[in-house]
Amino acid sequence: MYSLEYQHTFKSLKITAMTKLIPIFIEGEKWIQLSQLSLDQVKSLKSILPVDCIKKVVFQGIELSECLDFETYDYWFKSEQISNQRQALLDF
Repeated sequence: MYSLEYQHTFKSLKITAMTKLIPIFIEGEKWIQLSQLSLDQVKSLKSILPVDCIKKVVFQGIELSECLDFETYDYWFKSEQISNQRQALLDF
């Protein structure tokens, strides 16, 4: 995640942008681990998900906890970007 600060004549604007995660390929499926996200992002994502969407996935004998399929993450990521852009426009 990175931040961009913009100084306008009348007020300053702080825009925060998220960095999109790269999925892990396991048995032909794409996954991300929630531990790769910030605590605020995890909270936001978990608030819209059914509990059974978060899985444990075994990769090379190691159990990865709190995994989410990449399609669900990608949908959430795009909706967050749109929401942040709208908020930035409203801040003007």
